Amino acid sequence: MVLAGIIVVCIIALYVIVKYNSLVGMRNRIKEAHGAIEVYLQQRFDALLKVAQAVVEYARYEADTLKEITALRAGADQQSAEAKLSAMEGLNQKLSAIVARAEDYPELNAGENYLHLQRTANDLEEKLSASRRTYNANVVAYNTAIASVPTNLFAGMLGFREQGLYEVEEAKKADVNLSELLQR
Repeated sequence: MVLAGIIVVCIIALYVIVKYNSLVGMRNRIKEAHGAIEVYLQQRFDALLKVAQAVVEYARYEADTLKEITALRAGADQQSAEAKLSAMEGLNQKLSAIVARAEDYPELNAGENYLHLQRTANDLEEKLSASRRTYNANVVAYNTAIASVPTNLFAGMLGFREQGLYEVEEAKKADVNLSELLQR
């Protein structure tokens, strides 16, 4: 009888260890996906900044806006990860308004460097979108794992907490009015 009890305790302990390691791996994949989003946001920002600089070359009056964006970017580097993601989204919106101005300059749109920068920005946007989907998929799998029976009985005690999905703010879900953005 004692041997059966020891075997049951060992099986339960082994199960908890395996589940714990699985949850740690899931949590690390969430952190990795979050890091990828941050990297792509930064790369997209840099690409859009280069596009904006090209536009500024053709439209000097936008230089003050570019200086403001650069200052905001420097300030964003000092923030927490969540605040940085939010700040980068706001900065990207301002840059998008400048990029929209490029339509006023046909000779700029025809430039090979400008077209390359636009393609790079679009490529990074696709990668960012894929990273967000990966992040959310990892969060859903993790949240499901820690909420499932019997894992839910010990997950909280071991420090595993539900993670939030990467969601787009309501204001960003609405259609973009470029003329409104350009007037800001």
